[in-house]
Amino acid sequence: MTEIKKPARSLAGIAGIVAIATLISKLFGLVRQQAIAAAFGVGAAVDAYNYAYVIPGFLFVLLGGINGPFHSSIISVLAKRPKEEAEPLIETVTTLVGGLLLLVTIFLMVFADPLIQLIAPGTTPEVKAIAVEQFRIMAPLAVFSGLIGIGFGTLNAADHYWLPSVSPLFSSITVIIGVWFFADEYGAVVLAWGTLAGAILQWLVQIPTQWRSGMGTLRLRFNLKQPGMGEIWRLMGPATLSSGMLLISVYISLLFASQLPVGQLRR
Repeated sequence: MTEIKKPARSLAGIAGIVAIATLISKLFGLVRQQAIAAAFGVGAAVDAYNYAYVIPGFLFVLLGGINGPFHSSIISVLAKRPKEEAEPLIETVTTLVGGLLLLVTIFLMVFADPLIQLIAPGTTPEVKAIAVEQFRIMAPLAVFSGLIGIGFGTLNAADHYWLPSVSPLFSSITVIIGVWFFADEYGAVVLAWGTLAGAILQWLVQIPTQWRSGMGTLRLRFNLKQPGMGEIWRLMGPATLSSGMLLISVYISLLFASQLPVGQLRR
């Protein structure tokens, strides 16, 4: 009887940790929205941020989210392999994914203007100019989304659940701080800088626990023949493609919303 109850208690404990951490993150997200509304109300700054966040935010949710393709594939592969293989495998994945997403970041920054035009073709020149600036600031979210997603997978594989679930609140905290203390001086760009700073902080807080768990460091590895690499790519590809369909619905919504008067867009 005891052996049967242990897994149930363990699963219940994990579910409780994730639920509480997620609730805390959502509450901070609500405060974040209230802070933005209090500082900027409705207008060009918020509309521009909503447009600028579409692609970086999509990548952040897709690649950096719990149950995203990186998170799920890493957990699946590490569960089948001895612990001594985890460090070189995670370091190799991090190196390759980080390099690929760095190229994506450069692409987003170079083509920020046409991408915003594609997302919001009917918006005003004022909103578009602000959105392009914010978009370029948030473009590095592409890199950090991948690093965060890999971190979530490795931490969960090492039986750490609290940090991955609660860490999204750091993004809300940095935006709140930026809005409260710097909005008057720097204007709408604090939304973009706060969002980027939150992603960086969310990644940094994972690193110490990941290192202590033997799940890799910041060492660069380029071993494509590392055991487990092939399986990760096979799992990651279809999952990323299917999850990416979400961007289509978001794009269609904003395409029509861009025709509305300034200040009428809602996230």
